[in-house]
Amino acid sequence: MHAQIYAVLEPVHVLLGQVNDLVARKVAREVGRQLREGTSPERLQHRLTGRLAKVMLSDIRDPGRWLLGVALPRWGCGYQDCEAGAIWRAGAACEICAEVVQAAARQRARRIAQGPCPEHGTRRGPSGHCAACELDDAIARPAPAVVRQRVPDGAPRGSCGDCGARIMLTGRALEDGLCKLCREEASAAATGDTPAAVAGRAVCSGRDGGVPCSRESLPTRSVCARHLVQELAGEVA
Repeated sequence: MHAQIYAVLEPVHVLLGQVNDLVARKVAREVGRQLREGTSPERLQHRLTGRLAKVMLSDIRDPGRWLLGVALPRWGCGYQDCEAGAIWRAGAACEICAEVVQAAARQRARRIAQGPCPEHGTRRGPSGHCAACELDDAIARPAPAVVRQRVPDGAPRGSCGDCGARIMLTGRALEDGLCKLCREEASAAATGDTPAAVAGRAVCSGRDGGVPCSRESLPTRSVCARHLVQELAGEVA
């Protein structure tokens, strides 16, 4: 970086040291361009010092973008000596900028008197705001937080491959995909018995199609686990 350009950037050296070489070259080219077009080094240093003084360093998230987009650009009207509404060489207020501000104020007052939106000059809606105002509000409004579905802790869940009940996929369920009751029923069927016959308990009052169910009923129900799941799911007429 040229020594003169580096000296001009002295007020923002703390930020210049935080950017990569590519951004540093872009900053140097912008300073060089303004110097060639007639902007004095003192004016650039004054601009950088004043703008850095108006912001907290901790608020500058992207030093390169801030240097190129905020610190270096000239603010003002088309008059080259205008520096943010003041004439750099004379220190007086820029008459062109003052006229622009006054014209905007007159236009706003006229809109307020006539009824349309003072900001956009368009018809207001029932809410008192025009469509452009409502769009601006919608853009500025923070997006609603996305509520992520909570994943249950512990082992993964699944459904029994026989009765459809929700089960935790641990132990033997990982092998056969069955709940405990259906596993015991399958084991009893393999030996030619039913759980009800072995335990001497009541038989399920449900039906599998047109055939009475021969499974053991639950202790507090008149049906087995499979038919209870079907009842809860609304599958039994």
